[in-house]
Formats: sequence, structure tokens, C-alpha cells
Amino acid sequence: MATRVGRAHAQPHTRAETDTGEPRGSFTGARADQRTRLLDAVVETVADQGYPDAKIAEIARRAGVSRATFYELFENKQACVLEAQAELGERVGSVIEAAIEKAGCRAANVAITELVALAERERSVFDFLTHETMLAGREAQAHRDALIERVTRATERAWAGGTGGQDIPARFLLEGAIRLLSLRMRRDAQDPRPLLVDLLAWADSYATTDGLTHWRVPAPDPALLARPSRRASILPVHASLPKGRHRMAADVVRGVQRERICHATAEAVRAKGYAEVTVADIVSAAGVSRDVFYLQFHDKDEAFDGAAQLLFESLLATMAGAFFGDAGEWPDHLWDAGWAFENFLEAEPSLAHFLFVATYEPPSRIGRVLDFILAFTLFVEGGNQLRAAEAQVSRSVTEAIVCAVLEVVNVRVRNERVEELRGLVPVITYMVFAPFMGPEAARAFVCAKVAAERRAADEPS
Repeated sequence: MATRVGRAHAQPHTRAETDTGEPRGSFTGARADQRTRLLDAVVETVADQGYPDAKIAEIARRAGVSRATFYELFENKQACVLEAQAELGERVGSVIEAAIEKAGCRAANVAITELVALAERERSVFDFLTHETMLAGREAQAHRDALIERVTRATERAWAGGTGGQDIPARFLLEGAIRLLSLRMRRDAQDPRPLLVDLLAWADSYATTDGLTHWRVPAPDPALLARPSRRASILPVHASLPKGRHRMAADVVRGVQRERICHATAEAVRAKGYAEVTVADIVSAAGVSRDVFYLQFHDKDEAFDGAAQLLFESLLATMAGAFFGDAGEWPDHLWDAGWAFENFLEAEPSLAHFLFVATYEPPSRIGRVLDFILAFTLFVEGGNQLRAAEAQVSRSVTEAIVCAVLEVVNVRVRNERVEELRGLVPVITYMVFAPFMGPEAARAFVCAKVAAERRAADEPS
């Protein structure tokens, strides 16, 4: 299906109006047609092959133009992507805004319905705007954030003009729906329409009966922002191995070296981006030789996967320790696990970036990302013990909750605002609890926990 990037623009496009910041002239006639074909081609190529693997030669071939013509119109691949993203974002944003303008309390449901319809009707456009642009650099990520924020604000305006609605930040719902749709489509290549029922059920699980909307605005709680950080590394790294002869067992030495390489891989990816990282970067950061690296890993891809596995297992072990640590019910356990998760994010910014930003990967690694989602659902789906057998929360809804949490984390981690998450623990926890406990009970539980935190902070040490 042709993406038709330029179909929303009746007038010839002026390149001076684009977001790339370069001086441009106006395009009409054949030049305008070539430009439109290239924008369509970059969307389809990136959606098919992934941003890192999409080549200019292939984009030009699909557009039916020469490489020389491409470079006459665009400085590089990223510039072409940014222009396509800007035009498609405007078209998609306008369509969704118009659909939800008068939706009132159903605005979030209508927005989710429109997102599913886009994914079903124009799969490559949806994948390009929501997933692949995450791999195209900070400017593309900012454009993606702006599109989601535009739909969020339209939803909030519609809510304000009606009565009722969901007691949840609109952006959390949108981000969770987008992430789950993207993952399912990339894994199964199936029609996204069947997910709509579960996504709407998830949104409706935050509908309130008392008219109160305590959690719509995710303002960080001041008391929790002031809470002393309880930072503790989940994966201690040995500063160095003994030089010369020593009596350390060979397996201990290998384990230390592997940990150092894993940390170094995370640091290098955060500093340079996965595509630019080399084995030389990793061994330099790890303080090991290339020979040691190749005894552990075949190449940087294997090091990436090994690091992800080790670091994620360590994080899960930390959360599990908190989850099963004290007496209490599922909500108490999950509250403690949530704080363990937040402490990890503050203690290990490079590892957090590696696990929660670098997971936007080509299809070859989609299985690992889904394994992460599944592992987190094991903590969340315990809430079904609070519900009758005939009213269990579905696995798709549980996955949507986890996706929303991971997207909230992603935005803060990649924008270096991790400390903000400390103040958002209450609303994030409420988002997890409400589908299982109901909005009113979840609100009461979280507010009681926050009150206890405040009292503890006021007590003399």
C-alpha cells in the first residue's frame, strides 16, 4: 500500500518550511513529484527494513529516482526521515484531533480506536511514526513525543468539555496502546484490530463512578521528590582483577570479566548509540583486552544480547526480592517492588538507558523485548487474585499496563529526568492497581501509602 506522505498537502511544499534548518527553495512539477515519491519510499523502506538498515540506494530505487536526485533534495537519510515524519505527523495528528474533538468522556477511547485504525489501514505509517523514528536520533524522538503530546492535549480538552471519563493521564493510555500495538504487530505481523477490544477495556478500567479525577494530571508528588534516594547498584562491578599471579578460580575471573564487559557495553551504547558502537569502544570502557572480549562474545551483537540478559535478570532479581520480602497482600508487595525498580533507575542510569531505551530494536530482537514484557507481567497479573474467576484481567490488558509503565520510564530516562520518576511512583502504581482493584480502591490504597511515606519523612531520625 502506498503511504502517500504528501497527500494532505494541496499546495506545493516549500523546503524552507521544513524542520531540518537548511535553506531551501520551492518545488513544483517534476521536482515536487520526486520529493513526494522519496518521502513515500523512505517510510516504506524504513518500516520494512528498520531505520539502521535502510539504505539511500534502496530508498531511491523504490522512489524511481537516482541517488544524485536524492542528494539534491535531502542532505542525508535522517533529513528525509524528519521531513516524512513532520508531514505524516501533521496528517495523523489532524485526523485524530478531528475524531476526538467532540468525544467528551469517550475521548481516550476514540483516540485509541483511531490509532488501531491507522495501524490496520497504514501499517508502515504507524510503524514509521511510532517505532522506527525512535532509532533516528533525538530530533526524531522529539517529533514523536510532540505528536503523542498533541493527541494527549486534544483528549484532555475533550475530557474538560464533558463529564466523567477516565481517571488516568491520557498520555499514559496512549503510550501504552501504541507500544503494545507496535510490539504485537512486529512479532505476529497480524491484523491489529482484535487488540482493540482489550485496549478499550483497559481504558474503561479507569472510569470513575464518583466523578473524581485525582490522577489525570501526573504531577510529581513533592513529598516523594524530597524522599531520600535509596540508590544501590544491582550489579556490583569489581574495580580490577589482581595483577600477575593470583589464586582466583578461572570461572570467577571469567564472571568478573563478563560483568565488566556488560557494564561497558551499556555505557558505550548510551554514549554513542548502538549503531556506532564498536568492539574497540567496549573493550576500552571495560578495561579488558580484545582477546578477553572474544573469549566471552563472538561480536558486539552477542555482547549486546548477553548484557541485556544479565542486566535484566539482575533487575528482576532485585524486584523479586522486594516483592516477596515482607508480609502483606499483592498491592503491598507490588508497591515495594515498584520502589526497588525506581531505585535501580536512579542508581544505574546507563543500565536503565540500555534496557529501556535501546529496546527499540530491529525485528530480529523483538523476542527479547517481549521476554522483558512477559517478565514484568508476572508481578502485575498477581492482581487477578483480587478478582472473581469470571472477571479476570486479560493478558493483553496486563501487557498494555506494562507497556505504559515502560514508556513512562523511557521518556524520563532518555531525557535525563530519571529523578522525576520518584514523584510519579504513586500515579504509576495507581495505573497498575486500578484495573484489578477498581479506581476508587486503588486511589485509596495509594493515597494511604503516600501518607505513610510523608509521616515517615517527618519523623525525627
